Amino acid sequence: MKFLLNRANWENFLGQISKTYLIYAPQEFYGELAYQLLAPENVSKTIYNTYRAVQPLKTFFSLPQERVTEETTQAGKTIVLGVKNCDLKAISVMDKIFLEGEFVDPFYKERRDKTLIVSSDCYQPKDTCFCALLDNNPFPEAGFDLNLSQIDSVFLLEVGSPKGESFIAPIKEDLQDVTSDLIQKREKKRKEATERVLEVNREFRTERPFPSVVKDEYASPEWEEAARTCVECGACTNICPSCYCFLLVDTKDEGKFPKVKFWDSCQHTGFARVAAGVNPRAKLYERLRNRYLCKYEYRPENFGIVACTGCGRCVEACQGKIDKREVIKKLEERSGET
Repeated sequence: MKFLLNRANWENFLGQISKTYLIYAPQEFYGELAYQLLAPENVSKTIYNTYRAVQPLKTFFSLPQERVTEETTQAGKTIVLGVKNCDLKAISVMDKIFLEGEFVDPFYKERRDKTLIVSSDCYQPKDTCFCALLDNNPFPEAGFDLNLSQIDSVFLLEVGSPKGESFIAPIKEDLQDVTSDLIQKREKKRKEATERVLEVNREFRTERPFPSVVKDEYASPEWEEAARTCVECGACTNICPSCYCFLLVDTKDEGKFPKVKFWDSCQHTGFARVAAGVNPRAKLYERLRNRYLCKYEYRPENFGIVACTGCGRCVEACQGKIDKREVIKKLEERSGET
C-alpha cells in the first residue's frame, strides 16, 4: 500500500506520540548524521533523504554491553526513523543469526519485536557508500514496517508490514492517494542515486563479484599488504551493521555474579586463541582476511546471505585508512600471485 502524506502532518503525529514511544531519528551532529532521541521541539530537524546515520541499526537490538539475566528483558516501545537499505539488509543478517537458528536470543527478540522500523530512500549517498557494487540499492525494497520517500514537502509512504499498517491507523485521515507523477519523481530520484553510487565507485569495480574475489584469492600476498596499517582497534567490526560476535563474562556486582555480554572483535589478537595459548590466527593479516571471508564466504555458506551491505562505515572508521573496496580491487588485480 502506498499513500501521500504531508511532512507537516507526519511531524505533528510524531510529536504527539513522542511521550509514548522512544523515537530515534537521524539528525545533524558535528557534521554527520546521528540518531537522536526525538521530542516535539526537535522533530522538524530529522533528515530523511540523505545517507545513513553513523550508528548501525544493530545497536538498538544487540547492545555493546548488556546483562543477560531475565530482569533485563524489559524493552520499551521504540521507533527508529530514517533507516537506510544498507541497514535493513544487515538486520536481515542479524535476524537469521539471532532469531532463526537453533537458539533464539530472547533479548534481541524482545527489542526487535517492540521496534517499529521506518526506513527512507537514500538520495544522497556518501563517497564511501558502495551498496550498488554488491547489487544492493540505495533505497528500501523490503524489511521495513514503513518507508518514506521524500519528494519536496511530502512523503510517498509505503506500508511494509501489518505492524506498520496498524501504526498509521490514527492518521488515516491525513493519507491521500498517490499520483503517478509522484511515483515517477521517486523513480527518477532512485535511479539518480544508484547512478551516483556506481559513479563514485568506478575505480573499485571488479570483473568478478566481491564474494568470488575474496574466496578465490585466499592465498594472495595482498592480504599482508592490506594489513600493514591495521592497528587492531576493532572499529571496523564495532561499526559494521552485521558483525555480531560477542563475549560472555561473569562479573561481580554487590554480592551477585551476573553474566554480561560484550561485543567482541575478530581483529583482536586473542579472539581465536584457545587452550594452552594456541592461536589459529596469530598473524594480523590472517585476522583481517578472516573478516572479509566471514562477510563474503562464511556467512553466505551458513546463512545464504552476503553479510556486507556496502554501507561504507568501516571505510570511514578505519584508523589505518584501509578501504575495503581498494583491498578487493587489488586482490583481483594480483590474482594468481602467492
